[in-house]
Amino acid sequence: METNYKPVISALGIDQGEYEAVTLEAESINSFVKVKIGGRQFWQVSADELTFIYSITRTFKPKNVVETGVGPGTTSYAFLSALKAGGTLHSFDIGEKYGDEDKAEPVGFVVPQKMREKWDLTIGDSKLTLRKKLDEIGQVDLFFHDSEHTHEHVMYELESVLPHLSDRFIILVDNYDWTKAPELFAARNNMHLTPVVDDLCALYR
Repeated sequence: METNYKPVISALGIDQGEYEAVTLEAESINSFVKVKIGGRQFWQVSADELTFIYSITRTFKPKNVVETGVGPGTTSYAFLSALKAGGTLHSFDIGEKYGDEDKAEPVGFVVPQKMREKWDLTIGDSKLTLRKKLDEIGQVDLFFHDSEHTHEHVMYELESVLPHLSDRFIILVDNYDWTKAPELFAARNNMHLTPVVDDLCALYR
């Protein structure tokens, strides 16, 4: 599937050649994830979405990334891999095991142990944990929503991160078309909303 990345990288000042070169690195990210998932269904993002998430993070070079909804940890692994030269991933998840099969897996099982030292994982309902933690983090350069996709919850998380966004930021929302919250939030806060690939969108100025 074609990825609509050009408006996003243009707004963020990312060189197109650099971005496209980095997408080739994402092949190894997707290969690793495919092996760890082993053909099972954990409602993880698609390979095309994961490629964009890795590539935009590698080229945007954020200092603080915040993601809500870890699940099996495929996006966490991509973020951590992209941040290897610097930056911190702050993740939030309710902590339930994932998988419809007899053997459910713990949150973030895809993330290798050696990468966890630089991974700040908070377990609990984001309505109880997110705002307090954001006050501790300070500025957020990249925010990724992939937790509960109700209108109320999406809007709560977006409004929570709004005061913490750096001058140059990007927000990613998975399953963005499940609710009007991303569209309304973008309109209220003078942000562009670009559908990027599958049902992943980017919000930015």
